[in-house]
Amino acid sequence: MKSSPWHLFYKDSNYFKNPASAKQLLNKNDISSLKLLLIEVLNRFFEKKEELHIGLKVYVNNNLRNDKIQQMAAHPPKPGESLETWAKQIFGSEKFGIVLIGLEQYSNNFSEKIAAIIRPLIATAGLPLNGLSFLFFMGNYGFTPFGIHKEATGEDGILLHLGPEDKEFYTWDDPQYNAIKHNSKVFHDIHKMLPQAKLYYLKPGDAMFIPHYVYHVANTAKFSVSIVLDYINPPKDYFENDLLKLAAEAQIELTNTYMNPISLNASLNEITNIIEIDGLKKKLEITLQRKLMCLRSNGGIGKKSNKGTVALPHTESFAVIGKSVFPILWKVLSSEKALVFARGHQITIANNPGVAPLLARLNKGETLTFSDVKEILEPKWDLIAILSFLQELLMIDAVEVSDN
Repeated sequence: MKSSPWHLFYKDSNYFKNPASAKQLLNKNDISSLKLLLIEVLNRFFEKKEELHIGLKVYVNNNLRNDKIQQMAAHPPKPGESLETWAKQIFGSEKFGIVLIGLEQYSNNFSEKIAAIIRPLIATAGLPLNGLSFLFFMGNYGFTPFGIHKEATGEDGILLHLGPEDKEFYTWDDPQYNAIKHNSKVFHDIHKMLPQAKLYYLKPGDAMFIPHYVYHVANTAKFSVSIVLDYINPPKDYFENDLLKLAAEAQIELTNTYMNPISLNASLNEITNIIEIDGLKKKLEITLQRKLMCLRSNGGIGKKSNKGTVALPHTESFAVIGKSVFPILWKVLSSEKALVFARGHQITIANNPGVAPLLARLNKGETLTFSDVKEILEPKWDLIAILSFLQELLMIDAVEVSDN
């Protein structure tokens, strides 16, 4: 059986342990679509109006120039305008670089497109426990303005180069450099270190994998755009502490017993016995399962989808269309109650055995008429309950609706 390009990329990186490049993982249609969606992302970002400096950095001639952000926000990209044309209006002939993080927060459409593109990668490499996040670099800034650096701890990077020009990428996969603690040292004397680096040439459509512990820098001499996928497997202590917080927020109740007072002179053994390890373990297991179901329902993306205000049609002559890239999952809690996981959201519903076959069909991307849906969910749910459920799925972009 022939291996997919994504599987070969994964294998060439020694299963995400070493830097590696791959040719033409993105086709021309993917590149065009992503560039258009980045315009949507920028417009949604600028609509925030406040705290625009959070998540966005702008460099001009290698100097941080966040004062340019207000100019960019006042003149966002227009429909039909290319990123390059828009950038020229803001920066003219200057050397500039733009970095925006958290792209998935600003466009459900971007999330859907990128999730479909990287789906073969997740199927091959697995789901990182803290999910995926995305950022992009744009400009003609030459070498990365913030120098030779590492990614954040546990955040492996996969750069998807959109072009239109080529990009040079340098890595220092050396035990001496790999051992340097994250966020402790950045190298700015780039040219002095280049002879020690391994150079990769990236063309539009190519990809580059960078382990979080490997120093690297890119050179973008002419205007280009690149998206970086952060593949986030956090340090174990961080992950466990975060899971404890999530478990506390979930308020999971497994028992109705009460705690007893303890002696002021209680021994360490008596104090330790207060903790019921099995109960704590069960709560953490439930929390982890729900966290992973949220990630799976969102194509691996860590941030849940934006909730919109779109409404179902006023008549019953409509159809519901599932999205196979975003499977809707569910977990029965009791004979009365269940949890649905969709686009990273958790929705509490009344238990209905018809939900399982309904979701199975939607997760295949099937189109179901409203009559089909009613036939599956009635008589356990009445019309109002069915419409409310579909409305909730529609608002979080877990399904689409079309006129029948």
